[in-house]
Amino acid sequence: MTAVLLLVVYALAVAVLAPPLLARHWPSDRAPRLTVTLLQILTCSFLLATVGAGLALAFTLVEGLSELSPALDSCADQLPVTDHGSLGTALGHLGWISAVLLSARLLYCLTATFGTAHRRRREHSQMLRMLAKRDDDLGVLVLDHPSPACYCLPDDVVITTGALERLSAKQLEAVLLHERAHMSGRHHLIIALATAIRRTMPHIKLLAYAERETRRLVELIADDAAVARTGAPTVAAALAVIGTAHAEDAPPEYNPVPETALAIDSSPTLRRIRRLLRLDQTLTRRTHALVIAATTAATVLPVALLAVSGATLFRPCPPDLDSGWSPAVVMSVAADGS
Repeated sequence: MTAVLLLVVYALAVAVLAPPLLARHWPSDRAPRLTVTLLQILTCSFLLATVGAGLALAFTLVEGLSELSPALDSCADQLPVTDHGSLGTALGHLGWISAVLLSARLLYCLTATFGTAHRRRREHSQMLRMLAKRDDDLGVLVLDHPSPACYCLPDDVVITTGALERLSAKQLEAVLLHERAHMSGRHHLIIALATAIRRTMPHIKLLAYAERETRRLVELIADDAAVARTGAPTVAAALAVIGTAHAEDAPPEYNPVPETALAIDSSPTLRRIRRLLRLDQTLTRRTHALVIAATTAATVLPVALLAVSGATLFRPCPPDLDSGWSPAVVMSVAADGS
């Protein structure tokens, strides 16, 4: 039962405390890559802890499962709710059913999200073969459209004629570097994973927060890649052109960018421009060390917790009430099993 409590407490703590703490105290804008990694760790460990708690409850309270190990059976007999009572059995069955359903739901959401995104990208690529022209000098597909836009698919960059008319040569280089950073970083897969996890348990604020932040932070990662080659002022100017301009003869909602593509988004553009032009955006050495330490701790803690939770399932217990096992025998069996 200790394993169940440990895993439940961890899952609740991460789900409730992580979003406000990260939003208020974590330097996500100054360490976007580390923050994306941290969010992936937190969301995956939350799901693992939730599934693990259900399985631990089942192995402790379902009589047929607890008797697979004499150590488990002995420990189960010492609980206020035992594997011989109807309440204990019901809780145990609830645990394994919940674990199986959550695992199946996660698998379904992963398959559906990745499959749908792949199908839509393939359909859009087929459409581009008919509508867009290849520019061999730039290495991009040019779409005849008055609105300035640029986006990427996993294997190509698409830019509109409206963007080519408005961007200077240096700004165009920054925009293309931004999109190619998305491609090299496989950001479409990172976003698809965050989306699938959020759809698994859509009412959990941690998972919704992680998806929303991941979508925002991959843009900052791509911005930083462009800044490294062209400088922050150039990237900020390109953002101002691509992120805020519209064709004079096109309504604002008329957007050539498909839903599944990664592109410069107009809604947070001003925030991104301010970030690029701030002189204090880089982390100090001390803050960077603290961020690395916190990310490492977030990685190690769930692994250690799962290991400790597993170990508690096989700890020595008083004699089993129904099988005559002594503590020495239980310890011996547990040691042999390890």
